[in-house]
Amino acid sequence: MTMLAVFDMDGTLLNGDSTALWLWERVKRSPARLLATLAVALVAIPMVAVPFTRRVGASILLWIATAGLSEEQLLGSCEEFARTFAEERQKLTWKPRALAALDSHVAAGDRVVVVTAAPTCLANALLRTLGRDVQVLGTSLKPGLGGWIANIHCRNQRKCQALAEAGHGARWAYAYTDSLDDLPILRAADKPVIVKGGKAAERRLFRAGLQNGRAAAW
Repeated sequence: MTMLAVFDMDGTLLNGDSTALWLWERVKRSPARLLATLAVALVAIPMVAVPFTRRVGASILLWIATAGLSEEQLLGSCEEFARTFAEERQKLTWKPRALAALDSHVAAGDRVVVVTAAPTCLANALLRTLGRDVQVLGTSLKPGLGGWIANIHCRNQRKCQALAEAGHGARWAYAYTDSLDDLPILRAADKPVIVKGGKAAERRLFRAGLQNGRAAAW
């Protein structure tokens, strides 16, 4: 029987934040972008850390990093980042145990969906380097004032909505994530997994009411 396995990307499949690294790579190449980022950092970065203001804070940083880019250039920037990632010129890496879990689902014939808060264009570029048959759902971007900003931020409950809109219904067999910000997709899974091992992670699952959840040390 074909089952659906849902994976988060940053912190789950990857050992870091792909969007932050991609934006930093763009910003540090341009003195103007770097100065602009430093000027807003004290406001924008704390906004990114808070769920209710995360989209606005992220859009500020995203706009600075992408101002002046056409859609073709935006996609090209994501592809370039993915190439340097594949060549191991980034600090970012895939987690071996995460890939083993993903590969086990692919080998079993399960449907695998990666649903992430990262921009869809960036997530697609990174996941293409794996060469696995997976679907990607992420944050959509839209042009604004000569740059790019977040359109629909794919996080929390919005991840469930994205899965439903893509035809995957309201429940799935497996969900893997490193964060309880993804509690909606964990609660909709028959077998939810938080990819942080130890008793602390188990207690977090218990407090969240995920009696059937488990913690995995990835």
